[in-house]
Amino acid sequence: MKINGKDVKTNSFAYDECHKIYLIEDLEDREKALEADYNIYPINEIENVYNFSCELKFISNWKLNKTYVAQFENAKFEWF
Repeated sequence: MKINGKDVKTNSFAYDECHKIYLIEDLEDREKALEADYNIYPINEIENVYNFSCELKFISNWKLNKTYVAQFENAKFEWF
């Protein structure tokens, strides 16, 4: 899949149940997200979660070195 034209190569994401969405890229990311009390979801739910999140929503990777959707930016999801 792609988000805003950027390749997404993961099968899960962490979500704070409000607006913070982080792509989980490896086991360390997953462990840290769980330690921080985030819920983990399969990637096929990301578009729905994004659409129903509060207006401050964004999508980054857990390491915070990639931004897929900045706050107040529109998101385009492409599935293949």
